[in-house]
Amino acid sequence: MASTQAAPPHTEPEPVFADVIVPRHLAGPFTYTVPLSLRTTLRIGHRVLVPFGRSLLQGAVIALSQALPASFDRARLKEIQSLIPEETPTDVSSNLFQLSRRVAEQYVAPWGQCLRLVLPPAPKQRANVSRYELTEQGRAALVARKSFSVKVRALLTRLGRKPSGLRRSPGSTGTAELLEDFKIRGWVVEVQDQPLASTAPLTRLSRQMNQGNSGITTPLIPDTSTFWAGPLFEALRGQGPSRVLVQAPWGDRLRLLQYAIRLALDRGKAVLILVGEAERAQWVAELICNHETGISAACFHSGLSDQVKAELWDQIHRQVVRVVVGTRSAIFLPLTGIGVMWIEGEEDAAFKEAQEPRYHARDVAWLRAQDEQAVLVLSSSHPSLETRAAVGQRGVVVCKSIPFEDRPSVQVVDLRDHGHGAVLTQPLVRAIEQAMSRQAGVLLFLNRKGYAGALVCRDCGQVPRCPACRVALMYSRRASRLLCSYCGGGAPMPETCVSCSGPRMQLIGEGTERLEEEAKRLFPQAAVIRLDGDTLQRPAQAAALWRKVEQGEWDIIVGTQLLLRRGPLPRMGLVGIVQADAGLSMPDFRSAERTYHMLLDAVSLADTARHGGQVIVQTYLTSHHAIQAVAQNDESVFVVEELSHRAALGYPPTVYLIALLVSGSDEKMVRDAASAWVARLTASSSPSVARPAIPEKAPSTADSIGRPDRLTVLGPVPSPVSRLRGRYRWQILVKSLEREVGLEAVRVTVKEMERTYQRRVVKFDIDVDPIAEW
Repeated sequence: MASTQAAPPHTEPEPVFADVIVPRHLAGPFTYTVPLSLRTTLRIGHRVLVPFGRSLLQGAVIALSQALPASFDRARLKEIQSLIPEETPTDVSSNLFQLSRRVAEQYVAPWGQCLRLVLPPAPKQRANVSRYELTEQGRAALVARKSFSVKVRALLTRLGRKPSGLRRSPGSTGTAELLEDFKIRGWVVEVQDQPLASTAPLTRLSRQMNQGNSGITTPLIPDTSTFWAGPLFEALRGQGPSRVLVQAPWGDRLRLLQYAIRLALDRGKAVLILVGEAERAQWVAELICNHETGISAACFHSGLSDQVKAELWDQIHRQVVRVVVGTRSAIFLPLTGIGVMWIEGEEDAAFKEAQEPRYHARDVAWLRAQDEQAVLVLSSSHPSLETRAAVGQRGVVVCKSIPFEDRPSVQVVDLRDHGHGAVLTQPLVRAIEQAMSRQAGVLLFLNRKGYAGALVCRDCGQVPRCPACRVALMYSRRASRLLCSYCGGGAPMPETCVSCSGPRMQLIGEGTERLEEEAKRLFPQAAVIRLDGDTLQRPAQAAALWRKVEQGEWDIIVGTQLLLRRGPLPRMGLVGIVQADAGLSMPDFRSAERTYHMLLDAVSLADTARHGGQVIVQTYLTSHHAIQAVAQNDESVFVVEELSHRAALGYPPTVYLIALLVSGSDEKMVRDAASAWVARLTASSSPSVARPAIPEKAPSTADSIGRPDRLTVLGPVPSPVSRLRGRYRWQILVKSLEREVGLEAVRVTVKEMERTYQRRVVKFDIDVDPIAEW
């Protein structure tokens, strides 16, 4: 008899929804349904593959829920496809996951874009390569020379000339068909070449790490020459996050770095060292390796191949590598248990990312140091004013100056007392002759490449400009053309002015090409080499030039700031700074600080005065505080004067800055959008700050400086480069006494602007704490 008991009703499992961020310029997360197979394993922080339009993207889960907002249509939601492949880590560490979120908040960038920073590098898949080799039958057919067609005979001949085989070209359909026919006939055999993995250097590195850093036995006794850095040692041995500014010559900083590494490793901690440039990072990594103490370091920078970066990232993730030297992106590496983060040359502009998200590695390092309870050391021979202010308020400062007897003599030459257009003045020429007579090296320093800065019409004053970028074209004598330093475009030298048709065209503002030419003219017997962005552009040529420098095959070096990016040059008997004030006229409030730091770097290359070391500074601005600070060897002359200027004009470290850029191909639309953004920013401030928006007229600087307002908006005005690669550019500057006030105003208003304008038509860029002009 059949049972009449009703079967239990079938119940569907409760649906689960996941919010996923993807690495795209999109503000919010996207909601997906979680498949049954993942409901028990999926958690926040997992990396997943999700359908996105026609693509399949890697994203990260930031929230899980069983409830769907009422405005969402469940039927339209897509399903998560899977976790990422099993051979890679499936989740981002919680610390790095939260760090990416904080970077998004601090730099007003989409979280998805910031997520890219902490994800492992994705090595490019290497496809197998097919080769076709002649068989014995194929060789017999080639020798027999039967009545083949012209194409068959030609292909057989090519195969016969290539014993290692012939690769099939993907674009040659006819050849591919013939090769397949040859295979059927038994004339060729197809051989698959397996791609070689570049793991040898990393395998050797991992052995060094396992053998060395885990078992340092040499006693750690501070050198008596480092007692001046006692507060740093206390911080390294203490608990909790701390920030230490170390200002000292390079040799002293290196000794402290080596000590900090050993102390951290002894305590079972990892060490992360950031350096501005890849070449210098490699050099620092080699310097800190010590086989006696068992210290070795890995170097991570953008110059590595994707495959090597992925393998190195994996070794760091598995805690095989515990000491890393890298450029700015290394701040996001998955090091665990960090004890020390060392920022070498903290004022280097290379620590600031130029593309979205425009983070500064120095400031992100402090965010991470607080999470990791680590010590952040900011190291430099001339720290930035912002770092001095930040660490001076909450941190530790240790300094060591260069003894007077270890400094060169410095002489300032007023260019106004010499002929107009003089590249090398008589005092500098005489000094070069004296240095060469005693076979002491000579460095002529000028931070401007090319032959001349610009070409100007002496009748109307106009200069030829790039038609796409609207910037003045630079003259290169080597190329015999006018060149654009932004887009690389060029134009021939005009015989007459394009504006007034006048014939009097004159080159102004000498560059390193002209300086090299002048040095060779005045000293024909000297071996002169030039180190700048043109001569060091090709790796082979750069390597040859550096080899000459190391082997001493030169009498005079002509160079720009690029020559400071590698290890230190030999001590110079004479350093001639040809135009010390060249950077002071730049439209940048940091121009004086950058000039001062550049001058100090150049002076540091000269030998001591007791060994005949001399520095000659040629300038039109002898009384400028950057020049006087170098001449008097007194840092306070510069710092006090510059800080007073910054406070009076309302610039960092007194206030916080956010630079905004509006760009597009329609000039009127860009201008209107920039004016509308200013109006929204002004309206978003507090009532005491808000003022009527006047789109046609930008607020004057005089009205904004010195006010007790919490928010000041300057602009909009055309960018210094008003047109770049066919796009018009207008800029806005936001000043705030409180950092969060400016950030919140920009966060709110940029969302409104992006909703109003299509992104491809008008683009809105944000640079928090800018260090360079747009």
